[in-house]
Amino acid sequence: MPDFSFENLIKPSISKIEKYIPGESLDLNKNPKVVKLSSNESPFAIPKKVYNKTQKLILSSNFYPDGDSNDLKEQLSKTFKLNYKNIVCGNGSDDILSIIAQTFSKEGSEVICSEYGFTYYPIIAKAAGCKVVTAKSQDLKVSCDNMLKCITKRTRIIFIANPNNPTGTIIFKDELERFLKKVPKNIIVVLDGAYSEFITDKKYTDGIDLINKYQNLIVTRTFSKIFALAGLRLGWGYSNQRIINLLEKIRGPFNVNKLAQSVGTLMLKEKKFLQRSISHNDRWRKILPNKINQLGLKSYETFANFVLIKVDQKKNSKKKILAFLKKKKIIVRDLNNYGLNDFFRVSIGSSKDLKKFLTELKNSITV
Repeated sequence: MPDFSFENLIKPSISKIEKYIPGESLDLNKNPKVVKLSSNESPFAIPKKVYNKTQKLILSSNFYPDGDSNDLKEQLSKTFKLNYKNIVCGNGSDDILSIIAQTFSKEGSEVICSEYGFTYYPIIAKAAGCKVVTAKSQDLKVSCDNMLKCITKRTRIIFIANPNNPTGTIIFKDELERFLKKVPKNIIVVLDGAYSEFITDKKYTDGIDLINKYQNLIVTRTFSKIFALAGLRLGWGYSNQRIINLLEKIRGPFNVNKLAQSVGTLMLKEKKFLQRSISHNDRWRKILPNKINQLGLKSYETFANFVLIKVDQKKNSKKKILAFLKKKKIIVRDLNNYGLNDFFRVSIGSSKDLKKFLTELKNSITV
């Protein structure tokens, strides 16, 4: 029996953390026939020319990467018309989110998250010693009004995913600006735009155009979704230079590996790949909910690369549906750990995989 409790050494808030549960996964090299629709990954592999240009980098892996990701920042500034000095790069956007929590919170302070929001926000808040305050959602959407009601003198950070994961809803620019105007300037607002590139609606903003107007705003982005680099872990953040300088103090040395920096830089130039991804997603985010609703399940409009599905458990069993799909080697995302016990989420994968999913989803209900 251990004679010492390491739990006594940690912050009390850490003992309240529930470990992050990713979408179920299998080694696709060992299970090539598995249809993985659980983690909102791109259905497309990176272009061969990008692969060919970067594969030799592995031979120089004995050397550290550029600690400041200069080439990547330069290309980001060109692609998105940004100020180079206002960018911070990370080992996935979750790295940036964690750095923000470390930088701007302290023990005893409060962090506001939305109900049915990304479950990593409460984890990093509690790891920093904060109390997590959950703002009630409205019709599965982030409620800006309810977030404002949660603000106290102890509030330090507000995390918002826009579009929201796992519900696929968005906050349009007008509503977002009304919200930002009412948030006290000493509270950091983080707009997590992991799915921003999929949105073509002009009423939406990813927040980059608001950085100069709101000095307490930070935007985070990722290469894991539309840029098809989930396996390389690459993300970035954008804000005013004063905030970025503070984040750079916390950021780990060489936190972005050499391969990720290089591939990310090249992928930003692949406009045809980007447009193909957007077009594919636009097509299926309209088709998929209609097809699912026709089966007697309830699906919702989405602005991301996944679709939320509700099961009426008086008519069907979600547990049986998911078990049936898994037996057919189709993996989707159960949302019990989000408190959405009647729901599951399916990623917009390849057309072939989605057609198989729809066929087997129908079979799961009729058998």
